[in-house]
Amino acid sequence: MRLIVISGMLHQSKAAFTQSLVEALLDATDSLALLDNNDVPLAIAGLERQRLAGGCVCCSLAAALITKLGRLDAEYALLPVSAMADPAALASILDSLRSDRVRITTVSLIDSLTQNHNPYLAHKLELHSDFQVYEPYDFSAAAHALVGVPALAAAAASMQ
Repeated sequence: MRLIVISGMLHQSKAAFTQSLVEALLDATDSLALLDNNDVPLAIAGLERQRLAGGCVCCSLAAALITKLGRLDAEYALLPVSAMADPAALASILDSLRSDRVRITTVSLIDSLTQNHNPYLAHKLELHSDFQVYEPYDFSAAAHALVGVPALAAAAASMQ
């Protein structure tokens, strides 16, 4: 299974990027799951969602995440996380879940407000993610780069 974790401060950005990933993955797989720890529940048509509510997967819901991933039978899973998630703590939890069965890619959506007003947090998001997407966002190119569509990978690489 490939787990794609989406972090960032703004709910709308995470929702839009998750939708772009769903659209990119629908052509690549029939087996897609959404584990939702976003601040506001996501509703994506045609996709079953398992909500991880009442906390954050980097701390209070880490055990629930581990349990859900252990039971999940999907080729791809998307996990938008709460803005409250500490990037370092999240990275630690995710590192403990990496295995031959679970490949994890973390994506940080870094908006200009966070870069300008909280550079320390922006740096932590950059440091603890595999892939960064900066504002102004091109979600389609980034999503296709993550799922391996070569034509758009070069465009997404220029966003980093």
